[in-house]
Amino acid sequence: MALKQFSSPEVKKTRARMILMIKSAGAIILLLSVLIQTGQLYLNNDVTNFGCEECKLKENNIFSKPGAPVYQCMGCCFSRAYPTPLRSKKTMLVPKNITSEATCCVAKEFKRVFVNDVKLVNHTDCHCSTCYHHKS
Repeated sequence: MALKQFSSPEVKKTRARMILMIKSAGAIILLLSVLIQTGQLYLNNDVTNFGCEECKLKENNIFSKPGAPVYQCMGCCFSRAYPTPLRSKKTMLVPKNITSEATCCVAKEFKRVFVNDVKLVNHTDCHCSTCYHHKS
């Protein structure tokens, strides 16, 4: 008779509810742990340069040959834009509302090399400095 008591419809519904609650709690804990991990990974990265690597030497696959690699500086550096101060704006020939500052990834040191009779500049060291292509 004790077996009939455990197999009653009310006990089955209670068990089903308990299993459903345990599964739901497990799913919620799993979801929260994934969200926390994602948040920590996102906060540990520098979001200002998201998607852009630091300034460093990278091999140029177009001009490099086996045993004779050609390197160039690639990556991101500092840039920002801000409203132009009024006293600076008054001294401009063509007043602009926005002023920008930037540094670019440029070669600190380089060597001139020949690849297939073409004179190239092989970068040997990089740093963030004045953006020459922005100058007029």
